[in-house]
Amino acid sequence: MRMNVNVKGLDKVMKDFSLAGMEAQGTADKVTETYTRKMANEAGQMAPVDSGDLRENVIASPYRLQRGVWQFGGTLAYARRQEYEHRTKKGFIRKAVWNNRTAYREKLREEIARFKR
Repeated sequence: MRMNVNVKGLDKVMKDFSLAGMEAQGTADKVTETYTRKMANEAGQMAPVDSGDLRENVIASPYRLQRGVWQFGGTLAYARRQEYEHRTKKGFIRKAVWNNRTAYREKLREEIARFKR
């Protein structure tokens, strides 16, 4: 199960190969990693618990696809079903993304603004 969060304007920064642009890319990657791991932890804490496997799987799932692009979600066969169909915990991954999207965007803007000329 995959969740995508897109930040408009990040592609412009990622294509800037000046020294400031390269530093901004590293900063963007660190901010994105931090918030991806935060979202995964929150989603794991909100996940339905039977054996605890789903919770652990979601928390351990963040990985880097490319610089500035991170992904998380459950790799277990029933992760998608739990996300969309569980009676009381439905949307635990989507809620974690929703709860952190504004803070993530603001932090990313703040960090990238330091590198603008």
